[in-house]
Amino acid sequence: MTDQTGTEQTVRCDRCNHPYSASEESCPRCRSIRRSNAVIVTLLIMLVILALVGWIGTLVLT
Repeated sequence: MTDQTGTEQTVRCDRCNHPYSASEESCPRCRSIRRSNAVIVTLLIMLVILALVGWIGTLVLT
């Protein structure tokens, strides 16, 4: 669905219904959410690896 706002054409996102410029490749709000999710998942994986290394290190030292 497209709306004509002045000279700039806008499109509504299928996921979040947020209007954005038709010149952009995808919804900036959804891109930001996906980027944040990727960072969170990466940090969680690093935390699990750190916990495993610490646990194994504790077993080796005792």
